Formats: sequence, C-alpha cells, structure tokens
Amino acid sequence: MAYSSTNPARIAAAFGLTDAKQVFLYESTHAHAAIESTAGFFIGCGFGSPSASCVGMKVGDLLVNVNQSVSGTSAITWHRVTSLTTSTGFNSPITPVLSVASS
Repeated sequence: MAYSSTNPARIAAAFGLTDAKQVFLYESTHAHAAIESTAGFFIGCGFGSPSASCVGMKVGDLLVNVNQSVSGTSAITWHRVTSLTTSTGFNSPITPVLSVASS
C-alpha cells in the first residue's frame, strides 16, 4: 500500500530563518520498511512539486513515521530526506528519498 494524499505527511516543526529545516509527521499503518524501501513512496511530496501531494519536503528535513498497527508491532521511527528525485518530462512530481529508520 502506498502513500495517499488523503492522509498527508504534515509539518510538525520548522527551524531556522533561512534554508529552514522542517520536521514532518506521518501517521499511518505503514511500517518503516515500506516507506524507506518503496521507490517513490512519497511521490510528489518534494518542495516545488506540481502535485496535490506536495508538502514541501527538502533535503535535510526529518520525518517521524508513526506506525499504528493492529497486529501489535506499532513503532515510531525517524528518517532524513537524503535526496529528491524526479522522472523526466514536463511537470513531473518531485519525490523525496528517505534514509533507513532510526528509532
């Protein structure tokens, strides 16, 4: 199951006046392995993306993944945006790539 803009990541905090780093919160049933290994999981969430999913993620931003699972494996993990990718073509979505989890 992939990310959906109906349950977007949202800004929890921003630091600094210039080139501010932000902390995003993403709360769902997605385990950290899904969001870090699924190519394009947060498709269109990158800063400047011409997408309804755009929440403004930039390189260096942090993401807190709150996994609420009914199977008893709930967890909270930290991730860092390590790069932004885009497919070729006009008006392509900009997608953040996340680091492996740190809990």
